[in-house]
Amino acid sequence: MKKTVIVLLVLQSFLLNAQEPPKMIKYDAKNAANLFYYQIDEIPKKIKVKSNELKKITTKELRAYNSKIKNISFLNFQQLRELQTLVNSIGEQARTNPDLNRKLRKNIEIVILPIRDSVKKFEEKLNGVFKVAFSKKQYKKWIKYQKNVKRELLPKRPRNRSARPPTNGMSRRRGGQRRGNGF
Repeated sequence: MKKTVIVLLVLQSFLLNAQEPPKMIKYDAKNAANLFYYQIDEIPKKIKVKSNELKKITTKELRAYNSKIKNISFLNFQQLRELQTLVNSIGEQARTNPDLNRKLRKNIEIVILPIRDSVKKFEEKLNGVFKVAFSKKQYKKWIKYQKNVKRELLPKRPRNRSARPPTNGMSRRRGGQRRGNGF
């Protein structure tokens, strides 16, 4: 009787502590390449552009940027779509197979990096124009807005409900500091 209770308790503890591997996040190749369009009407309000002349400059530059991004997206549409279907179909297998994972990463680098570099070039040009046109405060708001838009493109990790919440790392390190290790 005692042995069966102990076996059941041990089995139950294994089942409670077992975690499922996180599910594969759906890969979006456009987001990985930083291909996105700015909302032209929204930005002057966010940056608090007051003068009409500055609004015209802002909308003109944003339209030019969006059209360049649209051209890049159009030219690379087929490659991005093929890469996206490849990653979404083979992604689970690539986790367990390191060779397949390396090939997949190499393929992603070949397709995404040149696109990302060309987008970055246009983005730097846009930021240069805005740095001259905007005040320091407005430019700071623009950069903050730009970072937030890019942050939204990053894939969100699915939350595992069975996993325990993260603990504070300081509680583990505190003991070593008392002993004089300094780490």
